[in-house]
Amino acid sequence: MRAIELEATVEHHTIRLLETIPDGTHLRVLLLMDDLPRSANNGGDLKGLLAGLTEGLTAEDLDRSKDFSLR
Repeated sequence: MRAIELEATVEHHTIRLLETIPDGTHLRVLLLMDDLPRSANNGGDLKGLLAGLTEGLTAEDLDRSKDFSLR
């Protein structure tokens, strides 16, 4: 058995495979998905949405605890 790591984005509930994989090839699929960001109020809570953002942050930033207190 060989392993190929493939990163793809789902479009219309479909993931495209490499053209080099011939028809009839038996595949075992493991799906790893990013967690969906949790919002405190179904998208209505701006502070909760901002607390879920991680793009552009360093590892030090991510180690900080999330603060959902009202100030």
